[in-house]
Amino acid sequence: MASAVNTGSLNMPKMLRHLSHRTNQVRDLVFARDAIKRKDVKTTGQTSATKGSSTALAGPAVSFGYETDSHAAQSAGTDTAFHVNSPEIILPGLKAIQSPITSRSGQHERSGHRITGECKFYLPPLDYIKQLENFSSSNTGMSYEYGFDELETFDKLIDMERILLNPDDFVDTNGGTMNVAGFSGIPGFEIDRVQFTGSLNTNVNANAVISQININGTIGGSTAYLRWSSGSGAPIRSLVSSNVATVFDLPVSNVKAGDTTTVWQNGIAYTYTASISNDFDVHKLTGHDDCSLTSLSITTGASPEVNIKNIFFYKEAEWRIDSIKEYRNEYIEVRAVRVRGNRTSRRRAYG
Repeated sequence: MASAVNTGSLNMPKMLRHLSHRTNQVRDLVFARDAIKRKDVKTTGQTSATKGSSTALAGPAVSFGYETDSHAAQSAGTDTAFHVNSPEIILPGLKAIQSPITSRSGQHERSGHRITGECKFYLPPLDYIKQLENFSSSNTGMSYEYGFDELETFDKLIDMERILLNPDDFVDTNGGTMNVAGFSGIPGFEIDRVQFTGSLNTNVNANAVISQININGTIGGSTAYLRWSSGSGAPIRSLVSSNVATVFDLPVSNVKAGDTTTVWQNGIAYTYTASISNDFDVHKLTGHDDCSLTSLSITTGASPEVNIKNIFFYKEAEWRIDSIKEYRNEYIEVRAVRVRGNRTSRRRAYG
């Protein structure tokens, strides 16, 4: 009887490290999962009669499956169901091989022209992913009430499709608010997100946090900004491992006042809330009529020194996981579909 030849184990993490020096098909992805929100419940109507009276019906509360605006935890009650706090998850630092890629495929529909695409991602096995910084559920001394357990369909993998701006690393020796230099008066309509990494400098206060991030520009010659702010602020580096810096990855496009996003470190989600001045909209920053991007401002409570590095303003490619194939403990094959896409000419034309 013939038997399969054991060709040995595939070391996917090692392969990714080697290939990353030889091909751009190894991508550094941001894992994203939408917030899981409470379900809306129709409260109990008439309870004094068996069948109710007038237009009120007797009986228990009924869940219609509609989501509310809140993802916060709630206790079970007469008209409520138990719900664990389940915010949006944004976890940078996931490497994968992407191939083949159809990044732009146009399709005419009733609602207009939609850009789609498809590809396959090849990732390390789940056990390895769950040991990565922020993906791990074993953070000594840290609470971990919610987070990453496994890849699921409809999760998102965000790729830097094109880096539009890469300012120099920044060092601030005074603390407080710092303006990252390296650009001024440039278009910003293609930018979707901004990513930067905190400091590992030994001079940095171990408790230093980033409480505010401003993306500044001018619209019609007037100063405008998108501000992400947090009451507590995410730490600049891990509170568990001093040699791990926090990666901040924040949306810039299609943001309105009151929107929230999260920065994760050691299984803790730090919530940042958006505020806007002068109707800031990055799509309006076309580079003419005094409409342009001017600076990035970061506010810290650190002293005496803070380093901000790996600053990227980029156009995203957002891939939704459509199917998952796990090859034992070797690797994971993910088929993904690009469900969002903007024609750059339309961004420039319509703002």
